[in-house]
Amino acid sequence: MDRLAWGLLAMVLVLAGLYLPGHLSVGWASYLLLGVGVGIGCALAGSLLRDALTGNRQP
Repeated sequence: MDRLAWGLLAMVLVLAGLYLPGHLSVGWASYLLLGVGVGIGCALAGSLLRDALTGNRQP
């Protein structure tokens, strides 16, 4: 998957994790979605930062 798809997946998971506790009583599942989304987002940001600092560019 390319970075755009990973970014969209991370955004969907974070938004789902924020939405679920307020509207449904799912408990720990919403925090799991939120955590996975934030983790993917942090990995994506780190990857972009590494490429920016080393000068590598993907076509």
